[in-house]
Amino acid sequence: MKKIVLVVFAIAIVFLNGCTSSKKKNQEIDKIKVAQFGKVFIYMPVYLADIKGFFKEEGIEIELISTGGDDKTYAALISGSAVFGVADPTFVAIAAERGQKGKVIASIVNGVPFWGVAVSDRVPGITNPKMLKGFSVATFPSPSTAYVLQKKMFINAGLKPDIKQGAFGSLLPMLLTGQVDIALELEPNVSTAIKKNHARVLYSLAKIYGNFALTGVTVLDKTIKENHDLVQRFVNALQKAETYAHTYPDSAAFYAQKVFPDMDKEIIKNAMARIIKSNTLPKSVVISNDAWKKALNLRYEIGDLKSVNEALNVLDNRFAIKATQSK
Repeated sequence: MKKIVLVVFAIAIVFLNGCTSSKKKNQEIDKIKVAQFGKVFIYMPVYLADIKGFFKEEGIEIELISTGGDDKTYAALISGSAVFGVADPTFVAIAAERGQKGKVIASIVNGVPFWGVAVSDRVPGITNPKMLKGFSVATFPSPSTAYVLQKKMFINAGLKPDIKQGAFGSLLPMLLTGQVDIALELEPNVSTAIKKNHARVLYSLAKIYGNFALTGVTVLDKTIKENHDLVQRFVNALQKAETYAHTYPDSAAFYAQKVFPDMDKEIIKNAMARIIKSNTLPKSVVISNDAWKKALNLRYEIGDLKSVNEALNVLDNRFAIKATQSK
C-alpha cells in the first residue's frame, strides 16, 4: 500500500511539474508585431510560418500590421510600432544613407514575381523582348520595381517603352477593357486571369532577371544588438516555412487556403505552384550577393541611392546562414 501511495505521489509530482513547465514556456513566448506593406500573396513564407506553427515552435507569436507602403513599413520599425518589417529591402539601404541604421536579414521573395499576361489572340508569347514591339503593358506606377524592370525590358530590346501605369488591383481591369495589350501581374492575379478570363502567360520577369532581392525581412541594428536570439528564432521559423513549401507544395497550398479563405482553391493551388516553381518563393532565407546587388543597382539607377558600395553592408546574412544550417 505504501508503494502505491509513493507511485501516485510521484506521478502527481511529474504532472504538476509538467503543468508548471508548460505554463512557464507559455510565459516565455515573445509576442511581437511585424509590419508589412499589406496582406500580399507573395509574402507567403511569413503567413506559412505563422499558420503552420513554425513561429510558435521558435517561441514567437506574431501580430501582422499593414502599413500601406515599403517606406512606411520601415518607419514602423523606427517608431517602435513593430520589431520586424516585410518589404522592399532597398528601403533600408536608402534609410541608412540618412543615418537610420538597420539590416536586411532574410529573403521573403527572391526574383521578380511578375508575369506578363494577355487575353487577346493577337499578342504572341514573348520569347524575345523585341517581340514587345507594338504592344502596350500595364504596370504598377513608377518608380516601382515592376515599372522600372519592364521599362528596362523595352529599352534593352531597342524599343520605346509603351507602359501605362495603374494602381494595385487595376491592371487586370485595364487589360480586360482593352486599355492595354499586356498586364504585368503578381500572383494570385495571374492564376485568376488564366482561370476566369482565359488569359495566357507571355513571359516571366523572374526568368529574365534571375535572382533579385525583391522582398526581405528588415530589422533595426538596435534590435539585433539587444535581442540577438529573437532575431535568430524569427529567421529560423521563416527557413522552416520556405523549406516546407518546396518539400510539400500541395500541403503548403492547403495552408495558403486557410490564409486566404475567400479565394478560389484552384487559383490558390496554381498560384502557389507558380511561385514555388519559379523560386520567387525562395528555398533559402539567405539573400545572395547577386540578388542584393541587382536590387541596389536598380535603386541607384533611378536615383534613390547615392552609393551601391556603402549599401552592400546593409545585408546581414549571419542569421539566415545559421538558420539554413539548422533546418
